[in-house]
Amino acid sequence: MPAARRNSSSAAGLPLEADLLIDGETGSVPIARIFDDIPTVVFFIKDHHGRYLHVNRTLATRCGARDPRDLRGRMAADLFPATLARHYREQDERVMREGRPVLNSLDLHFYPDRRRGWCLTSKYPIRARRSGSIAGVAGISRDLETSPGSQSSRDFPEVARALDFLHAHTGAPVTAGDLASASGLTTSQLTARIQRIFGTTPQRLILRTRIDYAMHLLAGTDDSLASIALTCGFCDQSAFTRHFTRATGMPPGAFRARSSLTSASPGSHPEQP
Repeated sequence: MPAARRNSSSAAGLPLEADLLIDGETGSVPIARIFDDIPTVVFFIKDHHGRYLHVNRTLATRCGARDPRDLRGRMAADLFPATLARHYREQDERVMREGRPVLNSLDLHFYPDRRRGWCLTSKYPIRARRSGSIAGVAGISRDLETSPGSQSSRDFPEVARALDFLHAHTGAPVTAGDLASASGLTTSQLTARIQRIFGTTPQRLILRTRIDYAMHLLAGTDDSLASIALTCGFCDQSAFTRHFTRATGMPPGAFRARSSLTSASPGSHPEQP
């Protein structure tokens, strides 16, 4: 992930930028501005207390604010119903406590008109560059294109329970049957619903989640390949390398080397939010 920094105008709440090394040259990417152009995606950065530092226009609009800067310093409890705010805060705390992301969590949202909607949320820990301590959380939530009364929408609560179980047991040998038990559905029922929502099977969803966690650990930690393999639920490093290479087109070591080239410019220490 590119190294986020504050530019000279950022303290006034203007768009957050990130440094990116491209062909030996350092460029700036207006992260928040890019997400302003995607109305079905919410983008945010919070500090370790859960206060919003940066949000895109979509989140501001859904919270009834005219300007994204109006949400700076506010917390989920100020903006959402208590049950949802508690869920969001628990997610944030887990990300910061464990130092690893929550990926594609199926979450319920409420909008200002009280309409309900479902989204896939991913949250990532932000580490202070100098100390390595976790300073906050960055995340996105992508709307799922369904209406509240559709069949897919009625499928979401059970699938959400299955995904919660999967996220909590990434390092364990989770099976489709385990997910079905956690969801309260039969394996065939859960398979049909995951296929309808994600276009894949439970087994492939499990593998994709493990690979996603592995990519984060490769890019953001110095953990050994063997340690990452076990953390992400693979039986050994050989199996991890085989599955990772098949999924990404390159071995884990090559992915780590490439990530280190694009994560920050040499010799620079941009400030983390």
